[in-house]
Amino acid sequence: MTSGKSNIVDVALEKKMTKGGGTAFSQGDKDENGREVWIWIPTSQVEDNGDGTFAMPEWLAKDKGLI
Repeated sequence: MTSGKSNIVDVALEKKMTKGGGTAFSQGDKDENGREVWIWIPTSQVEDNGDGTFAMPEWLAKDKGLI
């Protein structure tokens, strides 16, 4: 049985922009056309650690392919 709590993980990301309720991040990956890939995450689900890493629930980081 799970408690409903989520583990928090720190992920190294570069913040690109915030718009509406979401924030775009990049890990430096490029798509097939050479454009930088941005990953949108709900702003309410991520916290800036101030050192180039961002804290978020582990389930979200897995869902977005960040870990």
